[in-house]
Amino acid sequence: MTMPKIRFLAIKSPNKVDTTIEVDQNTKILAAATRAKVPIRFGCAACRCGTCGVSISGDGELSAMAADEKDLLGRMSLPLDGTARLACRTRIVAGEMTVDLDFQDTYSPDQGEG
Repeated sequence: MTMPKIRFLAIKSPNKVDTTIEVDQNTKILAAATRAKVPIRFGCAACRCGTCGVSISGDGELSAMAADEKDLLGRMSLPLDGTARLACRTRIVAGEMTVDLDFQDTYSPDQGEG
């Protein structure tokens, strides 16, 4: 069985990133980034703060979005169609995905609040 692959991409960042790694099935995106020493913004790592939002593309299979992730993304006015996910919550199940880290510069975790 082929291991899932995650490509971390940040082309606008001063610390440009284009790193592809193989991971075990059901690895969280945040854990994969940390292991690969990819600079990813995160805070609580527990689906409470929204700091680790990333943009996802590709034909890989991801874990289903849980209610707390949907709620937090919704409060932040981010898309709920699967193109924006929280790296602390999202697991790659199979296939290949690209994680756009430049997306982290396009929103604030407290947007939509208040």
